[in-house]
Amino acid sequence: MISQLDIWQFIGGIGLFLFAMAQLEAALREFAGRPLKAFLRRHTDNAFKSIAIGTVSTAIVQSSSLVGLMVLAFVGASIMSLTNALGVIFGANLGTTLTGWAVATVGFKLDLESVSLPLIGIGSLALVGLRGRVSEFGRILAALGFLLMGISLMKESVAAAGEVFDIASLAGLSGWQYLLFGVAFAAVVQSSSATMMLTLTGLHTGVIELPAAAAIAIGADLGTTSTVLIGSLQGGAGKKRVALAHVVFNVTTALIAFVLLAPLLGVVRSIGIDDPLFSLVAFHSLFNFIGIVIFLPIMRPFARFLERRFRVAVQHESLFVSETTATVSDAAIEAITAETAHIIGRVIRQNMRVFTPALPTPPGKLPTEVPPQSVEEADRSYDELYRRNKVLEGEILRFALRVQTQPLEPEQSERMNRMLAAIRHAVDSAKSLRDVRHNLEEFADSPKSDVSSYLDHFRSVMTEFYSEIYRLRTDVDSQPVFQDFAYLLKRIHGWHDQIHHEIYSDIHRGQLVDSEISSLLNVNREFLNSSTALVFALREFSLEEGEAVVLDQLPGVAS
Repeated sequence: MISQLDIWQFIGGIGLFLFAMAQLEAALREFAGRPLKAFLRRHTDNAFKSIAIGTVSTAIVQSSSLVGLMVLAFVGASIMSLTNALGVIFGANLGTTLTGWAVATVGFKLDLESVSLPLIGIGSLALVGLRGRVSEFGRILAALGFLLMGISLMKESVAAAGEVFDIASLAGLSGWQYLLFGVAFAAVVQSSSATMMLTLTGLHTGVIELPAAAAIAIGADLGTTSTVLIGSLQGGAGKKRVALAHVVFNVTTALIAFVLLAPLLGVVRSIGIDDPLFSLVAFHSLFNFIGIVIFLPIMRPFARFLERRFRVAVQHESLFVSETTATVSDAAIEAITAETAHIIGRVIRQNMRVFTPALPTPPGKLPTEVPPQSVEEADRSYDELYRRNKVLEGEILRFALRVQTQPLEPEQSERMNRMLAAIRHAVDSAKSLRDVRHNLEEFADSPKSDVSSYLDHFRSVMTEFYSEIYRLRTDVDSQPVFQDFAYLLKRIHGWHDQIHHEIYSDIHRGQLVDSEISSLLNVNREFLNSSTALVFALREFSLEEGEAVVLDQLPGVAS
């Protein structure tokens, strides 16, 4: 019987395991920049590549569970698509069979848990002692170390049962009992490899026959799905879909292997493998390979099936139009106006996070009356904020289309069109900055001081611009006026022209290469476009139609 201490050790292991998964996902989200995302897309952009990556990576680390957990983290961080994740998961099942081949050949098994303390030590020192991407990489190492330690604690909590277990007690059981034993043992020790080692030991000593050992191997693959299931408990829908795919794949292949156990062992014998140990590991590899062959043609339909699972209740990004009926025109126009202020405020806060670290919030007030930033919004990634703002834009436009089917007064129609124009400009402002975000990351990583100094210059200009934005409203009742926007547009063009002149001066001095010239000019242009579009959004929201037309006619201004 497991003692009270062993039970708490097991529970503690699960807690540490889940904590490590949360830290790993958060670190990957911060650390995974464009190079890592490009690598994953490049190497998992089709079914064959993703399966190969899963097979090779699992063969290297000798743990399909660990690879499965990494895939959960990638999917949770939106780095890997569901279809690509399926290929990695399927390949991991085949890759883990290498352990059996290694044990059968040289009797060696790599002990991954022995590296948990070095990972925690090195990773934690890097996390607290360094900065930037190196610090985030240290967080990944430490999370991996804690993850392995959590699995180790779970294993140690039942180690006594494994040490006193008598393999001879397995003799004489039926096939389904051997299968259930494999499931239970692999689930407890969180390792199909460990289960295979025990099974190979029983087969080598002659306590169990090859068919019984094969049934245990089938059960071992089923039992390891518990690791990925645990890892998905605190995840979103994407992680639960990956876990479900892992279960469906393993259950399907297990059923096929168990029903066709005798014929498959016959196939192994027919290719000249007579040694029981090699016959077992060959059988293990064979039925996993058969599973891949079955699922490979249906990966995309299977992914679509999974995407229809674990759907959460529809959550609106909108705060006002989702609560208003489109048939009451006065209320509908007011809701669209309030929602326009909402999205402009969200875009401003998102734009200030295009830099790393984000621009500081200036003193003053946002130029539109918007709800305060929530903790949830502050914790979202830049890309997630952009995606959700696009969703909010879509919700407003869909509502506006319903409103337009109702009879409207001319002033109502004009007001709604102005708000829709403001929304379009706000989203354009966000898109311009999103399009050059990777350039800003390249400038930050550049070893050339001439290039990195431009990043500081862009940051300084944008800090001043958003400080001016926050100064447009001096109190709750005040609104920006025509002169405020004319002044801002003049300053925006002045900043753009100054940086443009500096870039050309550095070109003449030979301090910039062609790729740097293109990137710097592009960023400067998109900063101009983003800032101008934001001013236009505020113009449409705040000014009367006549004033907006006059502002458009100022020299150098084009909407």
